[in-house]
Amino acid sequence: MEGGGGEPPEVHEESKSGCGLPAGLGTSGLKKSSWGLLLPGIVGGTLVAVYAVATPFLTPALRKICLPFVPATAKQIENVVKMLHCRRGSLVDIGSGDGRVVIAAAKEGFTAVGYELNPWLVWYSRYRARREGVQGSARFYVANLWKVTFSQYTNVVVFGVPQMMPHLEEKLELELKDDARVIACRFPFPRWTPDRVTGEGADTVWAYDLSTLRGRRP
Repeated sequence: MEGGGGEPPEVHEESKSGCGLPAGLGTSGLKKSSWGLLLPGIVGGTLVAVYAVATPFLTPALRKICLPFVPATAKQIENVVKMLHCRRGSLVDIGSGDGRVVIAAAKEGFTAVGYELNPWLVWYSRYRARREGVQGSARFYVANLWKVTFSQYTNVVVFGVPQMMPHLEEKLELELKDDARVIACRFPFPRWTPDRVTGEGADTVWAYDLSTLRGRRP
């Protein structure tokens, strides 16, 4: 970053015959000069490191339609599991964050997959799954949700944001089969009518059965 205003430092000319240090620039002056060069280097290096670490977390949140990472609460996960009662088949968490929903589903016997744009969170999710002993049934992939086809899943979980819900609603209605159930957390879909609702406030969860939405029964 360029410096602000102010007069440039005064330049001292050496005489042609003099090779010594200018007056007043002794050992203490050299130390101050060294620190003056070292400190900006340390600060600059720190800023670069912070940028490298933070960019993968911030970039998804700056997209036009985003899934910013906000960890699911224990109550939200409990409500999701309630909506999965008596359900079977594969499960996908769209925007899986740190993997806690996928891991909880795997513990309930589901083959669960999480798609997440942030590679740091995907690596951490894999570590958590291994630590919880469900790495065989909980898998995580770095992917953009708009480039993934969800037709192979019978249970879909999404912690969305209002801006993306209309577009995701259209995508899922085109791709999912009649026996699929979609579970929305924090925000409902704008046009669909839920079959079940549980929880209150930010912990509210909505369940939508595609067979009902299409006027068909399995």
